[in-house]
Amino acid sequence: PTMSGSDIILYANDRVHIHLDEAGVNNSSFVIKNGLNDDAFIVTESGAVTTSGPLNCPDPCVIQTSTADFAEMLPSVRGLEPGDVLIIGSDGLLALSSRPYQTSVVGVYSTQPGYLGGGEFMGQDGFVPLAVAGVVPVKVSAENGPIQPGDLLTTSATPGHAMRCEGVETCFGRTIGKALDGLENGTDVIRMLVVLQ
Repeated sequence: PTMSGSDIILYANDRVHIHLDEAGVNNSSFVIKNGLNDDAFIVTESGAVTTSGPLNCPDPCVIQTSTADFAEMLPSVRGLEPGDVLIIGSDGLLALSSRPYQTSVVGVYSTQPGYLGGGEFMGQDGFVPLAVAGVVPVKVSAENGPIQPGDLLTTSATPGHAMRCEGVETCFGRTIGKALDGLENGTDVIRMLVVLQ
């Protein structure tokens, strides 16, 4: 069966498909409203999903993104970028790391979180997604020697970049994760498993 309206076409052939007019026209979205006429579930034409309640995911829950980290939106200074290594500033705001082995280090600005806590602050000035678990791209520097996969990473003298961490006592309380890729020299962006220690 086929049904059509001004913007929607509904048809079935072992599946139900909803067609949202032409791509890019009026930012089309599919909306389900609750009894109070509030938006309860929204799917945009780009595939972004918003729900007003909890979203239950079957076991196993598969998130298909280039990275699969969990991030929290937290207050920050302005001018930060995805992949930046972040510290907690004296004012309590996330800020760019600036020197080796900073004890105030908290992690990395998430590039594309698979899960996001505090999503109501997404896109709001003065908030950034801080990766707290999973795999995330991170800016790195080889200033403390080449980085090998499995190396612990900490803050470096290059602002917003991580470097290889040496020594258990030195690294304790200053480690943000383990390198999943290597870097022989210079600076670059590599994958890191978030392991805050």
